[in-house]
Formats: sequence, structure tokens, C-alpha cells
Amino acid sequence: MDLFHSVKDRLKEHSQQPLAAVNQPSISPSDSSAHALSARTFKYFYSSKTGQFQAPTKRSECLGPHEIAATVEALKKYLNPDMHGFCAWKYYPGNKDIYYDDNCHGVQALISAYQATGNNDYLRMGKNILTLLIIPSAYKGAGQGGVPWHTRENISRNACSTGPAAVSALRIYLIDRDQHFFDFARKALGWLVTHLRDNADELIWDSWKPPKDVDHWDPVKDGGKPRINYTKWTYNTGFAIHGFALLYGITNDQRHIDIPTKMAKSAMSPNTIFHDRDIPDKSKRFYRDGSEFMHHLVDGYLALAKVTPDQKFKSQLHQEIKRIADYGRSWFYDSKDGLAFKGCCPWRVSEELTERYNHEMGMKRGFQKKGEERDEHGELAKSLIGCASWARILKMAEGL
Repeated sequence: MDLFHSVKDRLKEHSQQPLAAVNQPSISPSDSSAHALSARTFKYFYSSKTGQFQAPTKRSECLGPHEIAATVEALKKYLNPDMHGFCAWKYYPGNKDIYYDDNCHGVQALISAYQATGNNDYLRMGKNILTLLIIPSAYKGAGQGGVPWHTRENISRNACSTGPAAVSALRIYLIDRDQHFFDFARKALGWLVTHLRDNADELIWDSWKPPKDVDHWDPVKDGGKPRINYTKWTYNTGFAIHGFALLYGITNDQRHIDIPTKMAKSAMSPNTIFHDRDIPDKSKRFYRDGSEFMHHLVDGYLALAKVTPDQKFKSQLHQEIKRIADYGRSWFYDSKDGLAFKGCCPWRVSEELTERYNHEMGMKRGFQKKGEERDEHGELAKSLIGCASWARILKMAEGL
């Protein structure tokens, strides 16, 4: 789904051509632009035989050639027509394994596909998923306003679903001005900062549950405190920043710019949990989350930069986006094949990068081998989401 965003601008040039036409130009591996990385990612992972994206080699996070959808036609193979949502695996009768956060990203991909091609079918599909599957879930159970994680369980409410649902709704509202989507997004964002914002650092926690697994809970009548998963991922704060930035662009309400500004300033601080605080030189500290999460934070930075009236802060956001892109090129871009490794932690990619990292950062960290960067033989491998997420970040930086 991330690949839609990374090739979106290139699709505009080929809006009447098959998607496979996008990867025709021959590009040197030494070209580390977003355009080049997107083209190589498409060529490396796309199978014209199956019409889907698949890994050339098996990896721990890749269960088969038909599991990753990156085109509208491929996405349709995952759609449960009765539940109006994408399944985690290809759809078959009885498959109800549907995650709300996956579908929020699917809606965003469809919106981007519509914006790139003008095909109303894509927008219509995205609106149906949002209207018939995602939005109703926010008004069921005890945590009304927040969106659950999975259709099987309406008790927990998750930032990773609520945030992108709000962003998707506002993106659609900006296209057709349907008040229904605006009202939902405003309520969802309000719920997010009320229940999952850490007032100590303005960052967003992971999830919320009532004291007990019940469908209805009144804190005044029933007592007790909600159960919070206090984990902080970059993308959850990124969704909140993005959503409130879009909201401010619509309402011009000062509250809607104050909230994401505080969040972004905290997220960029080298002293907060997002960064590798073991690095002694604060100016060299970097985010330690996965690139597949962090590009959503960069999305938030970019959306906020577009609407903030503070020109100095706008410049800071732009510089941070460029810094992140430069870091990706320096540490995760592989000049041998022109693709990118997943993640933001060089010491998890290879012993060579770990040694270089320790030298440049003044560290003595050991190499931490992770299976998701390895093939079945334990050798370094690339992933679609890893390449696509860095392509997204590079594209955003190049547009500044």
C-alpha cells in the first residue's frame, strides 16, 4: 500500500497506461532519488505473471507471493465484499480476518490512486470501506470515538487505526466536502488526544481498553481506570500530527495548530523516546523506530509544514524531513542493487554497518541480527515495505 504513495507522481505521467509501464526506463543503481528507488522497487517485487507484488526470495515476514497488494487490482483480491473491507490474506468465502488499520491504509492508497489517475472507481471503493466498515466501528462498544484494531474485537481502541482513519476521512472531505467525513475525523482526533496523548511529552500511546472486557463502560457509574498500552510508535504520533494539520487547514482553529505543533516539536527532540538516546552527541541522535512506521511521521511533518503560519518552524520541519532522508540514503541505501534496507537502526542490518555506526556515533553497540532483514539462508534481503517506506521519505524530501 505504501508503494502507491511512492509512485503516485510517476503514475500521473502514465495515467492511461498499465502500471507495469512505469518501470520501463533503465536506471543506474547509483541513482538514489525517490524516483529511481520507486522504479527499482516496482521492478524487483512486481510479478507481471501474477499481477501482484511478491518477494523474489522467502523471508520471515513474507508468507507467499499473493499476500502483498500494491495495485488496485491486487487489492481487490483481498476484498471481502460482504464486510466491505480488505482481509489480511487473499479473500476466500469465510475469510473475516480484517484489520481496521490495514483498511485505513488501503483507503489512503485508493485516495492516492484516485488523485493520481482521476478514476472515480478508486475513490468510490475507498469511501465505501471507510463508510461501511471503519466509521461504524468507532461508535460501537465502550471506547466510542476511537477505532478498534480488528473486526473480531471492539473492546480495544488503537491509535494505529484511529489516526489513519481520521486522515483518510479528511482527505476524502477535501475532495468532495461531505460533512459526514469531517465530523467523524474531528471526533476521532479529539478522542485520540483525550485518551491516548501523554501530557508529559505530547506523544501518542498505542491503545486503550476499559477496565474490564465489556462493551459498555461509564467511568462515573462503573468506576475503574482504562487500561493503556503506553508504547509509543512514531507512526501513531505522525497520524495525529497529520490529522490535526489537515483539520487546521479546514477550520483555521488555533487549537488545531497548537496540538500538532507541540507534538512535532516533541517528536523532533533528541531527548524524547523516539530517538536513540544512548548516542552521547545529541546532534547525531536519530529515530530508532522502523522506517515502515516512521514515514507516517514524516507525512505528518510535511502536512504540518504546509499549514503552519510560523515560518521559522516550517523551516525546522523541512530540515528535519531532509535530515531523515539523508540518513536513509547514508545508512540504508544499498548501492549494489539500488534498493533499501528496512528500518532505522544500522546495527540491525549488518556487522559492517554496525562497525561504521559505532565509529561515527562514538558507540560500542554489538550487531543485533534480525530475521526480517534476512532470507531463508540468513543472508541480507530487501522487503517491499522497506523500499517503499524509504522511497516515500525521499520523495517528500525532494519536494521541498
